[in-house]
Amino acid sequence: MPKIGQTKCINNDAHYEAITALLETVAKRGKKRRGDVVIAYEEDISVYAVRMWLTRPIPKKHWKTVARLSGYSLERVEKIATQHFVTV
Repeated sequence: MPKIGQTKCINNDAHYEAITALLETVAKRGKKRRGDVVIAYEEDISVYAVRMWLTRPIPKKHWKTVARLSGYSLERVEKIATQHFVTV
């Protein structure tokens, strides 16, 4: 029996591609090679935690920073973070 509130990815490949594109945008805007390093530095979290976003949804508490660093709207970041996940 699944835990209540657990999220499940319905399209792993599409989510991976969307997050990869988001990280590339952050890297380009930050004039760095890796977007995950830029986000980790700004949010004071580990690079490993940011890289886990490739298989997990982006936590809501990081959406504003990701939107600022990527130049995307908050709604677009929310869509990228949640569109391939359902709650079971």
